[in-house]
Amino acid sequence: MSFIKHKFIFFSFIFVLNLLMVKGSWTPRYQVHINNNLPDGSNPLRLRCKSKDDDLGDKVRSVNEEFTFAFNEHVLGETLFFCHFYWNSKDKSFDVFNDTMADKCGLERKYGLNFYYGCYWKVQEDGFYFDSQLLPTPEAQYEKFYEW
Repeated sequence: MSFIKHKFIFFSFIFVLNLLMVKGSWTPRYQVHINNNLPDGSNPLRLRCKSKDDDLGDKVRSVNEEFTFAFNEHVLGETLFFCHFYWNSKDKSFDVFNDTMADKCGLERKYGLNFYYGCYWKVQEDGFYFDSQLLPTPEAQYEKFYEW
């Protein structure tokens, strides 16, 4: 092969490699919902969520308020968000999204070639519950994942 063909193949390889290493709009989009479902009259829920690249900052949510954030999954499936929760004298930290959770999140909608998935958490007095329904309803099948 000629020198020019070698260069073309090399730069094409580098270009494709770069595409694989960045977040793209052609990867699935996820939205994580965290609802404060603590008892009425409770102190607010405090939380802080982070990934390797993003710190979403300190958040405070009153009873029945929700914190939501969205992101595109990394093309290699290495996306991880964890949150640290504080309520009264209790605190708990865990992954609210990782490769395992990605498989549990439900399809919210499809737009063109893009898929949008929803992951629903609710925080209660006895722990943390997860469901993948698009719109949580009284019939939602929340599963307890963690104790305080």
